[in-house]
Amino acid sequence: MSTGGIDEKYLEGLKSGELLLKLTWDEWLTLSAPFEHVDFSVEDVTVRYHRNGYDWDMHGSLYSPVREVDPRRAFVCFHGGAGSEKIMDLTPDGRPGLARVLASQGFKALTLTYPGHYPPGGVWKQPIPERMPVYLLDRELPTEEIKDRNLKCTFNTILQGAGLLTDQHLSGREILGFGHSTGGPMAAHLTRFSKKTKVIGLVGFGSGGPDGWRLEWRNKTGAEKYVEKPVDHVSRRSPDTFRESGYVDPPDLTPWGGADDYIRLVSPLRSQMKTSLCDNQHNAAVEILEEYPKRTGLPRQEYFDHLQEPDPNWLKTIKVLLTAGENDKGHWVKGDRLQDKREMFMGAKYAATTRGTHVVLIPRYGHVGYAELHNEKIAYLWLWAVKSGYFDS
Repeated sequence: MSTGGIDEKYLEGLKSGELLLKLTWDEWLTLSAPFEHVDFSVEDVTVRYHRNGYDWDMHGSLYSPVREVDPRRAFVCFHGGAGSEKIMDLTPDGRPGLARVLASQGFKALTLTYPGHYPPGGVWKQPIPERMPVYLLDRELPTEEIKDRNLKCTFNTILQGAGLLTDQHLSGREILGFGHSTGGPMAAHLTRFSKKTKVIGLVGFGSGGPDGWRLEWRNKTGAEKYVEKPVDHVSRRSPDTFRESGYVDPPDLTPWGGADDYIRLVSPLRSQMKTSLCDNQHNAAVEILEEYPKRTGLPRQEYFDHLQEPDPNWLKTIKVLLTAGENDKGHWVKGDRLQDKREMFMGAKYAATTRGTHVVLIPRYGHVGYAELHNEKIAYLWLWAVKSGYFDS
């Protein structure tokens, strides 16, 4: 199975009891593809469903290889907060994104876009400051209705659509869930909403864990300050916010250029918006979350039950493989002690309850490493684990 070098070292690490597995940059560059390349197709998929008084549309892309390595299994991928499924398709400079890499290695993958973040045709034509979420793909909605929906498009609303699309297109399969950033907790809760699949594991890059664990991490370590957004606020991405978030990485890893070029290139395909509700739920901003049920009349549970512990019986059945870049401000840099770093804290939480968990530290990358040069090797890490039987029951 192993080709020697980093593959062998990595596979041995997966068999060990060590939570943290470190790679050198030279080792990272030698990581090879575990399977032969195959062709694949990409299909648009959508679902309309009802929650919190409204119908919602959710869009996804289904990547289907002409020959599958294991027809029992598939990947389901969630994007970061202001993104879309397109971040899994192509990098800003046109190289294959993680979903394309997975499909080219023989694995079916479903990528999802949160309601409101996918415009008709998939391309945003309005400048970022003028954009509003698009919650239905076949008609324009009044501004006041969009603003009301912004307060009702909860974590559960997103996951309900994700569960329906997963069940419609991957029924009967074993699922490996991946979520980047805001999507990490969603991947961890997919099992609650998918009724026709079995989530057997989680893979990550800058993924963290459930938002309730983020609250615990913040309270126990002090590695992150409490932050909340005003109820009616919509955050909008710009080169300045990109830089302020610490997303600028070394030029030799970012062939698209700097922050200005990144925003210019991705803005047609990413919403570049994030509602206060999405921000506050992901940030576990419990104080201001109390305001939403007062404004909307929805049950308090709709805004707080995403903070619940994952089902302990489900946790006992899965394995987890988190990865993080050493320059990821939120997932690795913050935290004075090793155990206080976000991915290590989450890894330890998973390790205490799952069949096995590892955290892989990748040199040089920051939070946007999934799009940078050699990004295909992130998927290779996951797939070497699959090939080694890591996720087998």
